Amino acid sequence: MKNIAVVLALAILLVAVAWVGQTRVIVRRAEREVLLMDTFVRLVVHGRQSQAALDDIIDATVKEMARLESVLSAHAAGSDVDKLNTAATAPRVVSDETIAVLERAKQVYERSQGAFDVTIGALMRAWGFGTDARAVPTPAALAEALPGVGFEHVEMDVSQRTVRLTHPNTQLDLGGVAKGYIVDQAILFLAQRGITNAFVEAGGDVRVLGGFPGQFIWEKPRAVRIGVQHPTQPDALIAVVSTYGGAVLTSGDYERYFIQDGVRYTHIVDPRTGMTVRGIASATIVAPEAALADAIATAAMVLNVEQGIALIESFPGVMGLLVTEDGTVVMSQGMSAITELTGR
Repeated sequence: MKNIAVVLALAILLVAVAWVGQTRVIVRRAEREVLLMDTFVRLVVHGRQSQAALDDIIDATVKEMARLESVLSAHAAGSDVDKLNTAATAPRVVSDETIAVLERAKQVYERSQGAFDVTIGALMRAWGFGTDARAVPTPAALAEALPGVGFEHVEMDVSQRTVRLTHPNTQLDLGGVAKGYIVDQAILFLAQRGITNAFVEAGGDVRVLGGFPGQFIWEKPRAVRIGVQHPTQPDALIAVVSTYGGAVLTSGDYERYFIQDGVRYTHIVDPRTGMTVRGIASATIVAPEAALADAIATAAMVLNVEQGIALIESFPGVMGLLVTEDGTVVMSQGMSAITELTGR
């Protein structure tokens, strides 16, 4: 009996050791950093697949993101946006992705009463954003660009996948929503290939899938902690946001700007007036999707604090943190529960 007990004990020990040995390697990691959409994009994935399989999946994801950029970028020759901007009010057949982005843009345009608008391409060009010739536009240049601004100039036939810009001066610029959409599609692409834990960041647009896993399979995933840059102190954080999934995105007036005659002009333009915005220094949005967070953050930068918070709270599952030019922090309902303020 004693020998049998010893044999059983050894067998149990061997099974336990084998099981622990498997769990030590069951979660693997792959990471890439690439230049896409004029910014650095970082992808981190964890999975039970082999290392080679994980590497193949993450490389395929990068290729898919590059494909989407070629479809949605206003600066890519032959993209859907390029075709529409050069169509002279004629309808054009576009991709399902372009329709999806325009539908999301229309939703936020209507909810924000025009504070977010993807038809600002002519305005952005008048300001010289995206070029080395940035300057305050003349009143004549603004007067020429403004009549073409407004989503009412965009006609969509979803069933036929056609889009028509009805005003000759209307020019699309999807920069305020396309980057977030591409991040969303990267997460979807990964999930469809069996990835359960991932982190994708594109120039401040962050989307998390499932948090960060532990080293062993019995450990619960850890929340991903995302730092929010202080808008007036480049090397400091003003807050840290914790999340297990969804999108966290910050838009700020410090990202791109120029100074003319001693006045600082940010790259965020109010579509209703044609002038760059003042008042809110940064807007951090937590939302189920990065495309939605992207658009809301841009709109919140255009609106005042009260209007911005009201817009944020009008979307289910969306929270936000606004920082004014004087450093005041204002949070929407629920945001304080996942936010640690680190400095003001």
